[in-house]
Amino acid sequence: MLKNEDYELLKENLGNYQRIFEKLNSVANQFGTIEYDESGFCLEEEETLKRHWLKLGMKVIEGLHEVFSDYTIELLQHKGLDERVLKITFLRDDFKSELHIDYSENGTLSISQIS
Repeated sequence: MLKNEDYELLKENLGNYQRIFEKLNSVANQFGTIEYDESGFCLEEEETLKRHWLKLGMKVIEGLHEVFSDYTIELLQHKGLDERVLKITFLRDDFKSELHIDYSENGTLSISQIS
């Protein structure tokens, strides 16, 4: 678990990325409207959305790393683009904390510490 002061700093800083979270939510919306061909594939559009999601997620990670330079911050894999949760890990020495940031509602973020 993050220390209370680090957790409060995280909450403060995540607000700076509200536009990015709104874009991530938009990517999830676009993913839900993909029209697949008769074989069930629409690989090109899906891959484009995955790259866009990854680029946006990494912007959040890079920004957090500027504030939390003493941590290694990693973006974890997600189940799918429609999941609407950014999963990150904070690592330092023998410390590890996994955070899930739910951005399913525009304008609102919900943070859960898993470990």
